[in-house]
Amino acid sequence: MSEQQLKIPNFRLIKEIGQGGMAKVYLGEQLQPKRKVAIKIVSPSNNDPKILEDLKQEGDTVAQFNHPNIVTVYSCGVVDKNYYLAMEILPGGDLKQKISEKVLEDIDILHIMKDMSSALAHSHKRQTLHRDIKPENIMFNEEGKAVLLDFGIAKAHGKTSEFTRIGAVVGTPHYMSPERALGKDIDERSDLYALGVVMYEMLIGKKLFEGEDTFAISYAHVHEPPPPLPKDKSALQSILDKLLAKDPDDRYQSADQLTSILDKWIKRLDRSNSQTTQGFIPIRQIQTRSNKLIIYILSSVIALGIAGITGWYMTQEKIKVNHNDLTPSQKIELNTKRAAANRFLKLEQFDSAEINFKAILKDYDCKDADARNFLKEFNVEFYQKILTNCPD
Repeated sequence: MSEQQLKIPNFRLIKEIGQGGMAKVYLGEQLQPKRKVAIKIVSPSNNDPKILEDLKQEGDTVAQFNHPNIVTVYSCGVVDKNYYLAMEILPGGDLKQKISEKVLEDIDILHIMKDMSSALAHSHKRQTLHRDIKPENIMFNEEGKAVLLDFGIAKAHGKTSEFTRIGAVVGTPHYMSPERALGKDIDERSDLYALGVVMYEMLIGKKLFEGEDTFAISYAHVHEPPPPLPKDKSALQSILDKLLAKDPDDRYQSADQLTSILDKWIKRLDRSNSQTTQGFIPIRQIQTRSNKLIIYILSSVIALGIAGITGWYMTQEKIKVNHNDLTPSQKIELNTKRAAANRFLKLEQFDSAEINFKAILKDYDCKDADARNFLKEFNVEFYQKILTNCPD
């Protein structure tokens, strides 16, 4: 019996709209309630009942998800030794198509990354890894939001899927984390690595590593450093480096952490796009922008008076050079703020950590390495300001 002839309770197949591996996707109709749906049908070789049962269990897991960036599943089950999954239709196409069309700006990439990290956070909190993050599994809804689908090889923590172990679909080598390529145990950080590979592909337009065969690609993921981004994309290098770290301990430790960082970058880029230049702008540069701005600044001088201008200058320029200039009580305050910042960082309370790190650089030691490293990633504008005003 062909898939087209399958009789799925409460559904009708209309036409095939895609296929890959053991799966085919059909445009279909749910009879009650009446609506158009996409129906994925998987026909494992030998119709192995254990594989079919694993697929159904994994489908049941995904059907419990309720997140705007994870595909909505209406029904799943096994009919005539075929697994089916009925889900929402995503008319915006997939990410692979958008990459090939070269239509993505940096801000679009960050929004897609945030949508995906948010989806993974939802999945990971429910103890489910995706394990096959790739552009073909990221599609777009009518509003243009990115939606994650195809949890066909998803794996709950502590469980082994017969379909994953025996079936043809075992993940895509181009997006496989080093630990997974080595056959080691994986956790949510493996999904984040794969998302980093997708980010690289969105930025550059080609895969991170290519090779003649699966072994060559896997070897590159394990041993070869990722190529650096070109100069016009280098602002995002810090995010990519952390996502693509070979050691999972050096990556972002959760999808929630990544989501928080991406949200800051999106806000920062939105602000930058509304200005003519990015980052901190010294007053001497502002004064050369336009006659209108010069007039405005001169008017401000008259209004505020010399004392006001002196106060402004001091707040911008007078930054503590290093901790050797501090009094004993100030050194105690510095250590207290550093301890608080690191504590907030471990708790992933990034806003509170940022407040303390900024205070360290501004009021105690503008060369503090921990604070600089944090703000270089979380608040580039403030970081650049410190570099401008902190003597070498």
